[in-house]
Amino acid sequence: MRKYLVLGLMLLSGSTWAHEYPASEVAMFVLQCMQKHPGKFEYLYKCSCVMDTFTKQLKYDDYVELSTASRGQSTTGEAGGVFRDPPEIKEMAKRYNTMKAQAEKECLIQ
Repeated sequence: MRKYLVLGLMLLSGSTWAHEYPASEVAMFVLQCMQKHPGKFEYLYKCSCVMDTFTKQLKYDDYVELSTASRGQSTTGEAGGVFRDPPEIKEMAKRYNTMKAQAEKECLIQ
């Protein structure tokens, strides 16, 4: 019985490896999120909750693409057009922003 439990845990943990994010990326996201709510330590948990939502729904590479597209939307000037004008980039940014807004609502970030 024990060996089946160990095997099950191994298989379960193997399925989460595909969605592991680098610790530095998680820390950066949480710190940036907390900066938007200065002086409120409770946001450590709330911002971590938002990142947990991303890790459950997206592979890391997909997260990088979507979050980069979202950040690129605020790039100004003619040269920034490549980051904000293509329809597929706009769609990726929209998807990221929608996911983030939903996660913030679920994690009680206002």
